[in-house]
Amino acid sequence: MGYKNRAYVIDNNLILSKNQALPSSATNVDSTNVVKYGGNSLGYAKIVVKAHDTITIANGKALTIVASYGATSSPTDTLNKVLYTATAGSSGISFAAGDTICEEIIPDSLPDNYRYVKLNYAVTADQSAGHIDAFVAMV
Repeated sequence: MGYKNRAYVIDNNLILSKNQALPSSATNVDSTNVVKYGGNSLGYAKIVVKAHDTITIANGKALTIVASYGATSSPTDTLNKVLYTATAGSSGISFAAGDTICEEIIPDSLPDNYRYVKLNYAVTADQSAGHIDAFVAMV
């Protein structure tokens, strides 16, 4: 089964986070799910991260999103790459429900046995009022 999320039809097997709360303190949390996307996608698969509801990052506070890839259901290789990072300025950062926070093509240069991906959300303050949707989509 799948569901529609503002221009994407999403396979339930490819959901990383669905209405997942961001951390409640200056810490990090992994996505609810690890997705097995099947390995080298030749650049036809991407990770999409959206705000489920309003997310507001206050002045001087930060949100960072990192993907980890691997050959098992416990992926750990971040490829030394951050999908999204921002520290809010004086006016803060705000995402409305449904806004895309980031999108990233899954690199086709990954080892062929890298078939799994998970996300990690890190914050520098309580962001638990904000919720994330994230999934792998074919493009």
